[in-house]
Parts: sequence; structure tokens; C-alpha cells
Amino acid sequence: MNRVLFFWRYRKRQKSKGFSKLTNTSMPGKLAKLLGILLLVISVHTLIIYYFEGLSFIDSAWLSFTSITTVGYGDFSASTLEGRIATIVLIYIIGIWLLAQLAGDFLDFRADKRERMIRGLWRWKEMSDHILIINTPATEGDRYLIRLIEQIKQTPEIDTLPIEIATTAYPEGLPNALRQMDVVHYHIDISSTVQLEDLNVEAAKYIIVLCQNEADVRSDSLTLDMLDRLNQYACDPFIIAECMLDENRKRFHRLGADAVIRPVRGYPELIVRALSAPGTERVLENLFTHDGASAKRYDVRLNGIKWKDIACKLISAGAGTPLGFISRDGEVVTNPFYEDTIDATALFIMVNDKTDLSAEAMQRALA
Repeated sequence: MNRVLFFWRYRKRQKSKGFSKLTNTSMPGKLAKLLGILLLVISVHTLIIYYFEGLSFIDSAWLSFTSITTVGYGDFSASTLEGRIATIVLIYIIGIWLLAQLAGDFLDFRADKRERMIRGLWRWKEMSDHILIINTPATEGDRYLIRLIEQIKQTPEIDTLPIEIATTAYPEGLPNALRQMDVVHYHIDISSTVQLEDLNVEAAKYIIVLCQNEADVRSDSLTLDMLDRLNQYACDPFIIAECMLDENRKRFHRLGADAVIRPVRGYPELIVRALSAPGTERVLENLFTHDGASAKRYDVRLNGIKWKDIACKLISAGAGTPLGFISRDGEVVTNPFYEDTIDATALFIMVNDKTDLSAEAMQRALA
């Protein structure tokens, strides 16, 4: 076996530039062919030893395998001229070379496969029911992806799903923080329809199309093109797309996006909410805007009132939906238990812009 390792090390020394391209579709076939020829050589040698040396078939096979692996226990050996010639030609000249070639190609294949996986050049053919993230934010992409995937891993509905990132941002491999999260990536130019086929979009459960550059409104055009090309596949994943201009939202939906959100880089939880509870991302987005409804603070004093009574009074008066309150100690409390008794100095309420009330009117509604 030492000779086999020597031949493999010699092969490695002959390589002057990186890894050879062994992970193409022909390499498994080449390994199978080499193994078949090697087994044929061992079989022929075994039959010759069995016929000329007078050994049992098991002993003949044992002699062939110990000879070709250069172990040579010495318990059996060829003594006839025919047996020795067969051993020299079939084992020492052909067999050991074939074994070294097979071992070298297999080790190269494994090393090259690992290198390609790290650098995003490996196609994950067996991946299914996964989360496919297309694009990487132009600024602070590493930090955003880490936070996004941390949130995915902490969400019970989706925490076990495999995650694949399709991007050209990491030609030398993902950052260690992402690799330790069991995330894989594929180095791909998303403008290429041919390469897009390598992402197994038909088997994906969720597809997230991130805005390529949140500082450039032309990114919406690239996202629209991606959605149009995703429509060419016979699949029905849940698609989330980031949109910079609100006037493009309807176009995104028409092209198959199930959820459309703004690229809020400081709050990746929006995407996670869209994955685990579709629709809630729109509610959360509205908390940041004044588009029809918005969250407001009202300085009202409440003493010993249950939270469920506060909610009923506000909704009955058309004053809005309570979200939380500020306690007497100055603590901000959100979504309290409905039976909790509240002592508050202010309320946070989601109100409609058409029915916005003053603090005095809100106090009267709660009386």
C-alpha cells in the first residue's frame, strides 16, 4: 500500500496549478471503469493461480489481493513458471498501476469536490424543500445574511430547512460564520438563464430575491427580470421579492411574487416573518410608514384597567388597535396578556389616518 501512496503523491507533485477538473459528469464513469478493469485483472490472476498452483479458490483470491496491495504476508506464493509470469504481468505491472491510478483519481475527486463546494462551484442536485436566497446586499452583505439566517434558524416553522445562497459575492467561499450555519452557496451570474437551471428552483420551498443594490432604483428592473425567468419553471415555491419603488409592487405580484417588501437592511426579520407567517410582513412594514395607518403614541393615564377592556373600548370607539403601553415605571410593554391589569402613562395605538383622534378624545374613549 505504501507504493500506492507513493504513486499518488507523485501525481500530486506533477500538478502545477490548483485542482484538476475531476468533478464533471465523466469522472464517476472513469472511476467505475478503472475499478471494473482492476477487478477483471484480479479475477484473471486468481483463476490462473487456482489452475496452475493447485490452491483453493479462496486461497488464490487471497494471494491476488495481498499481492496487488503489496502487503505480501508470505503465507502463499506462486511457485510455477506460469503463476510467476501471471503475477509479474497482471499484478506487478498492470494491477498495481491500476490501483494507484484509481486511488489517486478518487482522492483527487474528493479533494476537488470539497474545494468546489467551498468556492460555490458545486451543483447541489439533491437539495429540495430548501430556502433559496438570490443575490447579496451590496453593502454589509455578510452582516445582513448572518442576521437573516440566524433569525431563520430561530423560527420553528422553518428552522430545519436547508439554505442555499446564489451570488457572485463570494468567489473564494462563504465567510466562516455562514458556513458554520450549514449554509451552502452557488457562484452564479443570475443574468444567465442557463446557470439559473442549476439552482433546483423547481424543488425549492421558498425563494427570496434580494434587491441587488438598495441604493439604485434600477435594481427593481433586475428583480422583475428574475421573477419573469422564474415563471418559466414548472414550480410553485413561495416567492419573496424586495422592491424599492412602491409603484412596482403590483408588477412584482403579477410576475409571481407572493410577498413584496422594502429592502430594510437593518431589519431582516421582515423577510423571516414573510416566510413563517405570510402577510405579517405587510403589517410590520406599516409600522414604519404613514400610508393609511400608522402607530402613534398617546399620553393618557390609565389606572387598574384590564388590557382586554382597553382593546374593546378603543375598537368599539373606532379609535384604533392598541399595541402596547408605557408603565408607571417608564417600561415599554408590548402585546401584554389580555387579563393583565394596566397602570399606564401612555398607549401605543395603530390608528387609521382618517380617524386619528386627539389625546383628549382618546382619554374619553377609554373612560
